[in-house]
Amino acid sequence: MQTSQELAGPRHPDAIVIESLSALPSPSTRAEARGVVTLRPALDAGAIDALVERWLAAWEHESLDGLAALLTDDAQPLDGSGHGRAGLLEAFRQRFQAHDYTRIAGQPVMRSERIEQWEYDELDAGNAPSLAAFAVHAGETLVRVPIGVTHEAGDKLFGDALVFVVRREDGKLAVTAYGEVDDPK
Repeated sequence: MQTSQELAGPRHPDAIVIESLSALPSPSTRAEARGVVTLRPALDAGAIDALVERWLAAWEHESLDGLAALLTDDAQPLDGSGHGRAGLLEAFRQRFQAHDYTRIAGQPVMRSERIEQWEYDELDAGNAPSLAAFAVHAGETLVRVPIGVTHEAGDKLFGDALVFVVRREDGKLAVTAYGEVDDPK
């Protein structure tokens, strides 16, 4: 004996309603716990520390190639001066000619626990630095690195802080903008 389902055959609905997925909000590293949110992980502090250490090692070895390897193709000075990546590299070359950066070898140029970082979506928050005026785009992070050795033998080698805009590119962290600032005295 056949069941009623076997007698009726496969079901064929009269219509199918397909609901479009609602648009998800842009991913951010922080959000209030209400409604739908999309979170992305913040950059790992260890990755930022490693980038800064490689950056300072390139200065210490006066390696223009080392600095160039850490820059994105569209890198630019934070203050908008210069001519993009080529302008940054030319400024670095001139500084290498004017000062002996090998003298900072072995000195405590920076302490990683003092590095500060702000994701793009944090820059409009009350805790954001005045550095927020720099061009930072979605998916990028503003990094401020206080420098312990700004002068050597009377030569000013760095500003009081190095400022980077970084983003992930090809699976690694790279510098998309760079500058130095002096803290007001």
